[in-house]
Amino acid sequence: MKVLIDAVHPADVWTLGAVEDRLLAAGEETLWLSRPGKDSVVELIEARGRPHIRASQAGTSMMSLAWELLVRDWRALRAVRSFKPDVILTRSPAGVHAGRLTRTPVMYDTDDGHVAGFLYYVAGPFANLITSPSATEKSYGKQHRRYQGYKELFYLHPSRFQPDPDIREELGAAADERLFLLRLTAFTASHDVSEAGMTRAQVDRLLAMLQAAGKVIISSEEQLPPELAELRVPTAPERFHDVLAACDLVVGDSQTVCSEAGVIGVPSLRYNTWAGRHPYQVELEERWGLTKAFALEDESAFFAELERLLGDLDAAHGAQAKGRAAMLEWCGDPVDDLVGWTYELAERPVPDAALPNQPRSI
Repeated sequence: MKVLIDAVHPADVWTLGAVEDRLLAAGEETLWLSRPGKDSVVELIEARGRPHIRASQAGTSMMSLAWELLVRDWRALRAVRSFKPDVILTRSPAGVHAGRLTRTPVMYDTDDGHVAGFLYYVAGPFANLITSPSATEKSYGKQHRRYQGYKELFYLHPSRFQPDPDIREELGAAADERLFLLRLTAFTASHDVSEAGMTRAQVDRLLAMLQAAGKVIISSEEQLPPELAELRVPTAPERFHDVLAACDLVVGDSQTVCSEAGVIGVPSLRYNTWAGRHPYQVELEERWGLTKAFALEDESAFFAELERLLGDLDAAHGAQAKGRAAMLEWCGDPVDDLVGWTYELAERPVPDAALPNQPRSI
């Protein structure tokens, strides 16, 4: 069986890569569509040692994003006609469009769906199968399937991810020193148009609070100013989650990274205009207490909560561990679901080699 995998965001590589691991274990053939210029998409695919086609350069404005979609659609169509996949796995419109035009079955996974607006409405209606977390409130019709869990569990489920215990030393953190990650987003993705996060003044205030309590490292989608450059995370992109797991607290304006921290078991605070709008992240916060979001108008509450957490990190870690344990007991393994649905779309039985507990590639 041949499977084309379309990735436009680093989280797509991690998410669909977990499905690919099972497919490769069963002897299937895969090919990726990558996206240079979007954080570390290409680097992550190449770290997996997988073949890929550079389907588009990441846009940074509405006009460039619209042009990118046209270019990516064309190159995805060419890739499908050349590779002749049995199934397409995607989290972006281009893979869906190419599948529709060539009558190739497409599974479109989304964790924000209609909340993201344009991105969903130019993709979802044309997919053979739409998959999403069970927290998704809206039904996307008869082709919609829900999995009991979250996108982050595809690659951070404890059956696949065990953090590197030596990473703190590589980061220069002493054994008894608190380690904090500040994650900053560029807000140039199509679903982030008109959205916003932290200002430079707020970043400086955050840094002052965090540096007074321990060592700070920064992960940013944009180039950091010279005075902050030495704080950038020094490790390779494929080791980012090892870094995340080593931290005592994660703060930033990134939806994905703060959710990843929560699923790993690290307290996280995020501050942006997306607060309270993504159903699965609302569930992570309100049902399990694994992350906390603040809207821009709640700046005072955000900094007050940060001060509270810094005042008793041990208690925060205890509450996080309790919430994570409850979440893991409740959820399933979403990789099992997507692997099964991939073979269902191809009208083939799931081979034994594609069954659970295959090791991750990264």
